[in-house]
Amino acid sequence: MDWRETKYYDQVGFLYPYDLRYDPDDCAFCSPAADGRVAFRLQTEPGFAAATVVYNDGAVQGAPMQEVNRCSRFIYWETTIRPAGPHVTYSFALRTAEGAVVYLGRHGVDHSVEPLDRWVLRMPASGPRPPDWMRGAIMYQIFPERFANGDRANDPAGTVPWGSPPDWLQFQGGDLPGIVDHLDHLQDLGVEVLYLNPINTSPSTHKYDAVDFYHVDPVLGGDEALHHLVAELHRRGMRIIVDASFNHCHPRFFAFQDVLQHGPNSRYWHWFTVFEYPIRVRYRPWLVTGRYADYIARFTQETGIPLEALDGPREGPRAEPTYLAWYDVLTMPKLNQDNPATRAYFLDVAAHWLRHFDIDGWRMDVARHIAPDFWRDFRRVCRDAKSDCFLLAEIWGNTAAWLQGDQFDATMNYVFRDLVLDYLARGRMSTADFADGLSRMVALYAPEVTAVNQNLLSSHDTERFLHLAGEDRSRLRLATVLLFTMPGAVSVYYGDEIGMTGGSDPDCRRAFPWHDRPSWDMETQVLVRDLAALRRQYPALRDGRWRLVWTGADALAYLRHADGERLLVLINRGGELDRVVLPVLPERPQLVFGTAAVGRAGSDLVLQAVPAASGVVVLL
Repeated sequence: MDWRETKYYDQVGFLYPYDLRYDPDDCAFCSPAADGRVAFRLQTEPGFAAATVVYNDGAVQGAPMQEVNRCSRFIYWETTIRPAGPHVTYSFALRTAEGAVVYLGRHGVDHSVEPLDRWVLRMPASGPRPPDWMRGAIMYQIFPERFANGDRANDPAGTVPWGSPPDWLQFQGGDLPGIVDHLDHLQDLGVEVLYLNPINTSPSTHKYDAVDFYHVDPVLGGDEALHHLVAELHRRGMRIIVDASFNHCHPRFFAFQDVLQHGPNSRYWHWFTVFEYPIRVRYRPWLVTGRYADYIARFTQETGIPLEALDGPREGPRAEPTYLAWYDVLTMPKLNQDNPATRAYFLDVAAHWLRHFDIDGWRMDVARHIAPDFWRDFRRVCRDAKSDCFLLAEIWGNTAAWLQGDQFDATMNYVFRDLVLDYLARGRMSTADFADGLSRMVALYAPEVTAVNQNLLSSHDTERFLHLAGEDRSRLRLATVLLFTMPGAVSVYYGDEIGMTGGSDPDCRRAFPWHDRPSWDMETQVLVRDLAALRRQYPALRDGRWRLVWTGADALAYLRHADGERLLVLINRGGELDRVVLPVLPERPQLVFGTAAVGRAGSDLVLQAVPAASGVVVLL
């Protein structure tokens, strides 16, 4: 045995119980690429000066790791190797700033690393493989019922005037022809990917409660309207992602109707969970008020499910279905995707839209409520139907379990949104804590995943950023600079680019004010267009790595770098900055966005006269 495998530094390791973090089963720490390389990441507590991957693929080698980032609690180290053979064993060797030697194997810190202490990397191995077209892309999210009315002939009965106060039971006439009518607006903004909330046949405005999973709702223009929209997008070099929920359906879905009529004798009985038959909804009349009373009044006619009024007990929920409904939403019976027949049906639905309509990907609603093994089948079927399709999931928080290359390509990055809200909208987070949060967020996933995660400020499920920022448009603009200069896929929720506001659902789903152009915030629209152009011009902004370089009281600066191109981004939420000195080794610094005087002081970059509440981008 080569002694370097056990004691790389030719001395016994120190046995202090350091906080060192590595998970070989998480692609954030060990990410095999398609070309045979393997990227490693290690987290150490502060105080370490060097880290090395010690690996044996026929010969013992050491791959020095580079410090790529740090926060108050961790240093993040990375390196990449290209193993020569199919069976590789490895461990880590480290030194502290005081010179102490530390060895890390799969059992933890030890005085040496014996053969059984080493991790085994079997090549070839698979890691995240998102489609290249989505890396750093600029997305635009549309809630179709409220974007534009392009064909009044398909308006449902009772449609209210465009721009009416949004109501979750009222239609305003938005449709797919309306989107086609305004593709010039999207292209002028620099949009590359269109993300649509559900468009399948459904009686609701949101359409997460599908009646027919195979077709586009006629009130949105029907199947032909989607064919036309997809063709127009592809002609312009743009892509389209469509939203759907395979977790629940509307009670008028054929399978649930069969269960409603035939009970346990239905061939679809196991597609759902029924607690008590016959199916019905018990409700407490004294709790049914307001808009919910309107909902209950039309419930049986819309669903076919009988209602049963309760006299007591006085305590309890306002309505109790005798079937499992998602979060007890009566019009959303939960589907059982553990049942083979249910699963086969919905996997066919997934492939159908990719093949028949030629969409470019899926955004799957409430994905964490469905068993992970369903999503593994889903990925296989979707990639068989369209090899470069993009698979996005709505999952909040740390979503690493779904992003290992066997389920989704990306998730909606609500971690990003929460950080930006607390720092720029609510102003209740310090710059140091915000910088720490960004550093930790970037380290949550493999770089391939970080590059395609959907970074967002607003969505159909949340209050708009401007509303939470107290209607202060300067804060929205600064957040937009941050959005367009961080790694990931930029996501603009329809209307944010012109300063639309709105509180909780349904207020966040207002009609786009095509009818009221004087209300548009043109400064924000120009900003979005300019930032999109900047992102296209400089690949490092689109697909480069991220490193924090400086924090002040109310400002921070970070690098985006790729293939020799480096850009410095400064975000200033406070007052004017007279002078900032940044240790980034500028060569020929050039201001490419924002307002500031740019200079050098030895090996440092100097920025002067940076305006309050502004962002600056400098090409180094």
